[in-house]
Amino acid sequence: MKRVALFTSLCFTSLCFTSLCFTSLCFATTLFPQTTPPQPRILLVVTAHPDDEAFMGPILARYAREGVKVYLAIATKGEKGANEFAKIPAGDALADVRRAEATCACKELGIEPPIFFNLNDGELGAWTEPLAKNIHAVAYNVEKLVDQLHPQVILTWGPEGGYGHPDHRLVSDAVTQVVQSLHSSIKLYYPGLSPAQAKPLNSVWPPSLPFHTTDPAYLTVTVSYTPKDFETFKRAFECHKSQYTPKAFKALEKSMDEGWHGKVSFREWNSTRPATDLFQ
Repeated sequence: MKRVALFTSLCFTSLCFTSLCFTSLCFATTLFPQTTPPQPRILLVVTAHPDDEAFMGPILARYAREGVKVYLAIATKGEKGANEFAKIPAGDALADVRRAEATCACKELGIEPPIFFNLNDGELGAWTEPLAKNIHAVAYNVEKLVDQLHPQVILTWGPEGGYGHPDHRLVSDAVTQVVQSLHSSIKLYYPGLSPAQAKPLNSVWPPSLPFHTTDPAYLTVTVSYTPKDFETFKRAFECHKSQYTPKAFKALEKSMDEGWHGKVSFREWNSTRPATDLFQ
């Protein structure tokens, strides 16, 4: 009988302990509810050449400062962008220099090291066998990055390609193709310039290649940057010494800041909803 009583007592004690633990757990869960860690914000930028990121640079600096993971993917090596003042011949030597310049710019912006697709400059639309091999390579690489990085936001050139460069236009096509093929919540934006914003830039840009403009009715996403962000952008932009003289850097920086006036305008690829944050 003593053994039965002892067994009964032990069971009762165990049951009470279990009940107490369950009650304590429920109480603790009520007081301190379990929270899912916030999803990291990831922004993917896809451009055609090293230095293209400059035309949205202050916004990349802003988001990096705010803790967003910013990745820059560059489709071509930029090896044909030779300038007499730089004294670097077109080809592999220039490609190496431009790779280093892009790496420098990313470091100054505070973003991740650049990702290179290593396609030939000026040949994204080349006649190839199989047909359109180079532009398909851009789309394929973008698909891989989307799968690996899971960006909530993607930035690329608009259909006008800035000042109309064929590589810019084709990168825009490839990125848009990938996004429209996915059933996802990815937000795709194109930076754009209204006529008023483009006027200062076109005053110092080669007149034969003016920046194309977008009607302000479509530029409904405007993202602000601080003076500190603009200073960060300038340091990054000035990494591209093979492309611009010191005088050109100063003129372009002044004209871009004048045109943007503290806010870079974007067009969402499939919407005209207003927003002041690319992640909004």
